[in-house]
Amino acid sequence: PAVHNHQAMAVRRRKDTLLLKFVALLALAMACIGWGGSVRSRNTLLSSSSSVRSSSHLVSRRGLLRMVPSSSSSAAAHPRRVQVCASEASSTSSSSNVGKSAKKADKIALQMEKDMVQNEKPKLDEPKFNRSLGRDKYNPQTYFELIGDATQSVRDAIRDGEDRMEVELAALGQETYTFRADTFVDVNAALATALGAGLAGDGMRVRILLPDNAEVIRQNRMLKTTMGKRMREEMKVLGDKLVFGSLTEASPSLDEKVGSAVTSLFNGGKDTVPKPPQDPEDVFIVINAGVLDLPLVETYYEKIAKGRKMILMNLELDTLRGDLGLPAFPSKDLHYRFLSFFKPVFYLRNRKYAKTMATPPYNIDYAGSLFRDYPGPWQVMLKLGDGSLACVAERGERFYLNEAKYQMAEALGIAEEKGSLMNFLRMGYKKGTWWEEGENQELSDSWRS
Repeated sequence: PAVHNHQAMAVRRRKDTLLLKFVALLALAMACIGWGGSVRSRNTLLSSSSSVRSSSHLVSRRGLLRMVPSSSSSAAAHPRRVQVCASEASSTSSSSNVGKSAKKADKIALQMEKDMVQNEKPKLDEPKFNRSLGRDKYNPQTYFELIGDATQSVRDAIRDGEDRMEVELAALGQETYTFRADTFVDVNAALATALGAGLAGDGMRVRILLPDNAEVIRQNRMLKTTMGKRMREEMKVLGDKLVFGSLTEASPSLDEKVGSAVTSLFNGGKDTVPKPPQDPEDVFIVINAGVLDLPLVETYYEKIAKGRKMILMNLELDTLRGDLGLPAFPSKDLHYRFLSFFKPVFYLRNRKYAKTMATPPYNIDYAGSLFRDYPGPWQVMLKLGDGSLACVAERGERFYLNEAKYQMAEALGIAEEKGSLMNFLRMGYKKGTWWEEGENQELSDSWRS
């Protein structure tokens, strides 16, 4: 009997152990399901009208987006708008973003190549709406639609007497310098050619300026590739109305002088040092210049292009300005005395932001753009789920970067109250960057207007 009792107790212990394991596994499974649900909720913004703030939901400021008190009836009355906002938060913040961004850049570059070889010319017709009032929404479907809008803005600015202009297109999206640098350079050349072709069609002669002669040689090789097909066709039709040149034409570098002396020994004494144009063109478009090339841009303007039109295209000046004043870089005075004169006539610079909260959805990712389409006002645009940009704020003067970020967050209902401690901790005590706060030192406010 003792042995029998011992065996019975062992069986019960095994049963208890199996039951405990089953309960533990069940609890673990439930925990995983709950965690998965919380992850899904973090990736969904405004799945209901109370997901971010129970007291408000999104409708429109310009008829598209603005904050209004919410109720069960109003949430039911605007299910589509709430869903649009939910899809807006689909930007992820996982560790795989780098790989996804690389694939996205590759896809965009491939689409750009397809656009470059298509037979139809870009449409640069006069728009049918009053551009001076700004845009409620903006959603260009092709690169040529984008460059067509930029060309029209440049035309309007030239008509109003502007001679120094900035054009920023964000050609390959938000991380243009991170992936496919060669493609970025080639895409800029293709877009500049399309812009130059539009202006040349108006009777102006256009010179596209690259940083140095080596870039010009490389660009001439690119013209022979598939991507350069459209550029070849445009330049063949326009002849000397659209040509490439280099910034070192105004001041040849030591490398170019030495290189010319060496190569002259093998090419019959031919001088390859860049020479300034004998009869300068009407418009100069500067592309692919870095921060160390900016003094060359100033020299070229002073020696050759002064009194004519100069356009800085896709230089991402906000990024380059951040390097001014650092050791071995040009001084901040370059912005105050020169860059401040360039008026942004078409500006589309994309931004991505994220905010962490203590309540679901915990982590909110959102995106938008600082936008300007001359002669319209400066606008803060929020990116919607369909990829379009909707205006949430506008004014005549350029927004500081922090101000644009706050306007996007306010439109989503996730901004901290102005003047609050949390707002101070998130935004800091600085209102803007050194170039945004340098009104008293800059010689012109054109870059702000």
